[in-house]
Amino acid sequence: MSTLPDVRRSHETGSPFDALRQYRPDGTEFWSGRDLCPLMGYGRWERFADAIDRAKIAARNTGMDVTSHFRASAKMVARSQGGGTPQEDVQLTRQAAYLVAMNGDPRKREIADAQAYFVVRTMQAEVAVPVQPTMSSIDVLRHALDRIEEAQQEAANATLLARTVTARVDAIEGHYDEFAALGYAKLHKLRTDRPYLIRLGKAATAAMRTEGQEPRKRQDATFGQINVYPTWALDEALLQLEGNA
Repeated sequence: MSTLPDVRRSHETGSPFDALRQYRPDGTEFWSGRDLCPLMGYGRWERFADAIDRAKIAARNTGMDVTSHFRASAKMVARSQGGGTPQEDVQLTRQAAYLVAMNGDPRKREIADAQAYFVVRTMQAEVAVPVQPTMSSIDVLRHALDRIEEAQQEAANATLLARTVTARVDAIEGHYDEFAALGYAKLHKLRTDRPYLIRLGKAATAAMRTEGQEPRKRQDATFGQINVYPTWALDEALLQLEGNA
């Protein structure tokens, strides 16, 4: 099968994500990380590669085959003097691209658009929602929600949902993309002893400060005032702690 973008489907939905979709010889759909990088609001590949690394951690902790869903590849980039040069790239399956979008900053309009697109596409695949060319994304989402209760959820998705709900309750969260160190550790089945959580929190704080941000404060009935961190900061902190282990 062709590995060219599926342009025909982009005409059906009008989504730029559809226009960038490609297929492996076995029929598996995928997106080039290099193509998605600017579409998700990233100006530098290095920053987007960090987001991919965070998504890999989430994938690994839910039992996904990381090698298959995040397949290393190369993309030929044209040079001004002619010809092309290969650059590092990653083939992201729909599930992988979904995780990358969900690990991004939801305050970015581009990330919000990517989350909406891949949430709808994932729901369609899981509940087999019939889609008409004239249906809007909102209509598709409503149909998906009507049938989601009747669908058999994949074990990995159910496990991830259960862990996430537990972690968010533990974190006393005000926003779905924020966790206390304890909630994040429970979600990813990490150590929950106090020394480790302190190290995790300090590393997350350092990651936020490189972006000019500070942890948000929350009041907890048991622990008093605690820090909560965006997912991306905790993911970077985990990568740092694993690298120093």
